[in-house]
Amino acid sequence: MPLAACSSGEAKVTDALVRAASAGAPNDAIVQAARPLRSVASDYDPLLAAIGDARFVLLGEATHGTQEFYRERARISERLVRERGFRAVVIEGDWPDTGRVNDYVRGIGADRTAEAALGDFRDFPRWMWRNAEFRDFVESLRAHNAALPPAQRVGIYGMD
Repeated sequence: MPLAACSSGEAKVTDALVRAASAGAPNDAIVQAARPLRSVASDYDPLLAAIGDARFVLLGEATHGTQEFYRERARISERLVRERGFRAVVIEGDWPDTGRVNDYVRGIGADRTAEAALGDFRDFPRWMWRNAEFRDFVESLRAHNAALPPAQRVGIYGMD
């Protein structure tokens, strides 16, 4: 999963991307930087260390619709929210469609479930955000927000 982070106006990128760009051997750089994921909480400790004090973290995926990418992106995002105090998650989704989800995670609006809040994602590719992994992520953000005052709650926003 490609990563870029920005802190104090300076871009920081993972060592793999730097080596790939400078050496012209992206496959070698990726192999050297790759780390196995064992589905344990510490899997992303090195990644969070590399992010440092970045205020913006951009996550990408090789394909849309791959369950593992959605799950791992959610895990990384949850750690950024819980451990680093990030308060906004921006997704590649339409702004209005994401509005209901934002209301839901912030504890406002009429929807009683994440499934209902995801209801405005009707256009192709509908499955991109109306899937179990994203639904579970939305529920986890709502639970996280429940213990916070409104001004400190995490939001989800669309940028498409």
